[in-house]
Amino acid sequence: SMCLDPRLTSNIKATAASTTDECQVTPVIHVLQYPGCVPKPIPSFACIGRCASYIQVSGSKIWQMERSCMCCQESGEREASVSLFCPKAKPGERKFIKVTTKAPLECMCRPCTGVEE
Repeated sequence: SMCLDPRLTSNIKATAASTTDECQVTPVIHVLQYPGCVPKPIPSFACIGRCASYIQVSGSKIWQMERSCMCCQESGEREASVSLFCPKAKPGERKFIKVTTKAPLECMCRPCTGVEE
């Protein structure tokens, strides 16, 4: 049987630190699209880069794994409202509509989470 003595501990110095965090706000062109409207490219920002992640045997409980998953994500966001020209608007509908768009304010390595709807 594979029984581990709970008094047994390991001392692992993870080399995850060697992969440096490179996560930054990067200018991008975001094309806003809305049905019946002319697509409009606007300058925006994205979080692009990489962050150190690892999984290793736990230092104190060697029968457990210890994981750290860090992702390049936004911290804070900015909003902008943009008007789109909609030539295919039916009579009575507006030819211009206002849409609100969001962009990251800053980027940093944060624990990974799923995409929020």
